Amino acid sequence: MKILAALRWFVSIGFKVFRVVPWATNLGVVCTLVSQIASLLASLLPLKVIILLGSERIPSYFPPLLQDHGKTALIVGLGGAALFFFVIHLLAEWSIARLAAYGARSLIAHSRKLALFENQEQLLSKAYQRFAGALAGGVFIVLAAWALAWVYPLQAMVVGGYIATVWVVLVIIQRLSNVWREQQVGELIRLVGVLANLGFFVTFAAIVFDVLLGTQVSVFWAIVTLLLVRQLFRRLASLVGDVASLYSQRLQLNALLFHGHLYAGKAITDDARGLWALANTDTCASWLAPLIERVAGPVAGAPEVRWMQSGTPDVLLGIVHMGAESPQAYLVKLFGRNRSALARHEASLFGAMNNGASPLPRLCLVEQIESFNCHLFDWPMLDRVKPQVVKRAAMTVTAGLFSARPSPSLVALFTRSRPMLWQRLDSKLLERLRLFAHDAEVPLLEYFAGSLASIKATLEAMPLAIVTPDLSPDVLWVDRQGSVWASQWGRWTLEPVGASWPVNEKVLPLLPAAFEQAQSLRSDLKAITVKHVELAALMFAFDKACQRQAYRTAFELVEPIIRAYDGMDSWPFAKGR
Repeated sequence: MKILAALRWFVSIGFKVFRVVPWATNLGVVCTLVSQIASLLASLLPLKVIILLGSERIPSYFPPLLQDHGKTALIVGLGGAALFFFVIHLLAEWSIARLAAYGARSLIAHSRKLALFENQEQLLSKAYQRFAGALAGGVFIVLAAWALAWVYPLQAMVVGGYIATVWVVLVIIQRLSNVWREQQVGELIRLVGVLANLGFFVTFAAIVFDVLLGTQVSVFWAIVTLLLVRQLFRRLASLVGDVASLYSQRLQLNALLFHGHLYAGKAITDDARGLWALANTDTCASWLAPLIERVAGPVAGAPEVRWMQSGTPDVLLGIVHMGAESPQAYLVKLFGRNRSALARHEASLFGAMNNGASPLPRLCLVEQIESFNCHLFDWPMLDRVKPQVVKRAAMTVTAGLFSARPSPSLVALFTRSRPMLWQRLDSKLLERLRLFAHDAEVPLLEYFAGSLASIKATLEAMPLAIVTPDLSPDVLWVDRQGSVWASQWGRWTLEPVGASWPVNEKVLPLLPAAFEQAQSLRSDLKAITVKHVELAALMFAFDKACQRQAYRTAFELVEPIIRAYDGMDSWPFAKGR
């Protein structure tokens, strides 16, 4: 995040807000300031009461004005004051929430725009409240700095010098490297919090050092100084966090507040720019060549890359050739930082299933390129599947996955991490289906509800297969022998064999042939029948329809599910895999 740009944007937003809702904004700042001070006093005064209760007399560092009232009266007075300030804090917070809601409604009404995105009023209300909090924090910092300069001028100089030093260092780091630019807002806020805590301890050390040098410092005013410094750094960290959070939402806020701004989605981040910079023709050879050499040994010449559409945003996919003389080709994939979970999930699959048989390619290398996840696959000479045969190719991939038996380690890893099909089916789905069932369909639904527990047990006992939902034209490839391969595996799951097969009237009848082919290659499939596989396909489609809240579509599958379940032959294999 750019510091000066964020500050300029914050000031421009401030002028806009003050022009539209001046009195509500000023009152919100005052209420926020009152809330902060009241909360501080409500938390500190009970500590003074505890100190008085543990002392035989009033400590000498209490001001003479307080000592004149006596210990008992002072305890009662401080306790009552703590309760009073707590009530003031609650009232101020209530007022802040009402003022924020009013300010957000006024700003949206003043913009005179259509609804731009979901929950825009809530977003603007929270942003308005955060803006008022930031202004109040700034006022508090000014007042605390003035009080600190009056109470303990030397420590005011220490605090000011520390803040100036940290500011200069951070600006230099930002100008000279990309380390800080690449940090997310949350990481920046945590960094500022750590630096604020460090500033408090620097001030504490300065006070101790000043006392050791013989300076006559009142204990009471030393305590007041520490409290002021603590609150000053806390409010400063909160101010930076508020500005950073608001700046991260600048596209939405600009569109809501300014007539000349349109909302077109998220901005292109520095992360995305860095990802695409790696694909630049001038730079890709510098990081690709070492990867190829680690897999294939020394290579002659620079690798040639043909970048292809991956079908997934922020995932770059390229076909790498080592020159006309080498028949070997590789598939390289670069994942943006917002796709790191996809990269890890894909790598976990090939860590257990890396035989290099279609449709699963062989993963040669997993690496980090400038903090981006990179996967390098052994890639036969492949061509994209033609558009007119995409559906058939997708079914070929699904059928091929029926034949690939997941390893026990992969099954254990997945079942520990994700809910299985039979675990996703619960009574809540049936309650929602009843809302969409006609009177004549209720008996069928009741029969299905009575059979659901047995159906789930049947699915749980079936062998598993790998399922991938990423079977778009961009990820399907065919080699010279006619085998179909897939290039995206970041969303794979394990489901009972038959799941993900299309269940429409034209394609479902093709399932027996695919199952028989898989049965000839997997011995564990010989214990089940085609009806088991058909049941898995229908229940998987039923679950997907319920996830989309397409409950009439799900209900239309109930009768085929019951037919498949009732038509199953008895099967002798034990429960479990």
